[in-house]
Amino acid sequence: MLRIFSALVGALAVVALPNAALAQTTVTSSRAAWVTQGGNLASRDSNSNSFTGYTGGDDYRSYISYAIPASVSAFTSAVIRVNVEGVSNGPNDLTVYDVSSDIATAAGTNLYADFGSGTVFGTITGLNTSFETVDITLNADGLAAVNAARGGEISFGFVSSPTAPPAEDAVFSASSDGTLRQLILTPTAVAPAPAPVPTMAEWAMILFGLSLAGGAALYIQRRRMIA
Repeated sequence: MLRIFSALVGALAVVALPNAALAQTTVTSSRAAWVTQGGNLASRDSNSNSFTGYTGGDDYRSYISYAIPASVSAFTSAVIRVNVEGVSNGPNDLTVYDVSSDIATAAGTNLYADFGSGTVFGTITGLNTSFETVDITLNADGLAAVNAARGGEISFGFVSSPTAPPAEDAVFSASSDGTLRQLILTPTAVAPAPAPVPTMAEWAMILFGLSLAGGAALYIQRRRMIA
């Protein structure tokens, strides 16, 4: 009878467990590189050095691409986590732009223009420590672009300021295919399922079971007192 009592009390306490919140998704870069103002492009289809800034009389901009998973639910935040791997003559400010060009086919001069124009997706200021890992949280426009790219690829352009200093002024100077270049995506949390409400028949069974269990407990207590 005590087992019955315990089971029935447990039944009263049962509620539907909420669906677990979806874990963050971390995406590594699919390709990254620099392009010069003169149109020289380091790479189109692999991760390489993504020097961003000014050196040797030429200005460099860079890009990072990511393959966005085909999530059913929208992402609620997107953060670019990168290691700056070499800051020259900081502090530098880094601005993230949208990229509308096709990296695989566009001319280098067109890519250079594209990487530093259009919609700003995020900024980070005061970069002054080489090999520091930083987070750039994308704004509402950047997040919308990431959500629109689900199941495909998205690229971001990077510009370092100031432009054209006396010597070299840049970030990502020592970057390579091993550089940390992640996009951290937070999906929409799954709403908890509502707790089930017992029917009238179930309530009757629960109350009947509780009364039987209560009577059994009282009987056992009286026997102990008599003994």
